[in-house]
Amino acid sequence: MTKDEIEAFVATMIEAGSNIQAIGTIGYVVVEPVDPTDKEAYRRIALVSSAFGDRDHLKEDIIAYLHEIGRVVEIPKEPHTGLI
Repeated sequence: MTKDEIEAFVATMIEAGSNIQAIGTIGYVVVEPVDPTDKEAYRRIALVSSAFGDRDHLKEDIIAYLHEIGRVVEIPKEPHTGLI
């Protein structure tokens, strides 16, 4: 997969039923369907994932794009406990 394919990848994952979202700025998830009872969605998501190929090298770019379009789960910051 190339950087130019990120938007198409995300759009195709959403069309397949994926609830693709960035997890803060550390990662993203693609496997969980919007409707967990949609067993066929798991197959569609897997097909899209394999069709676009390796994307590990684009992790940060995919996360940034997901932030741009508002598909992000923010990670709450831990309050400072004073412990070392």
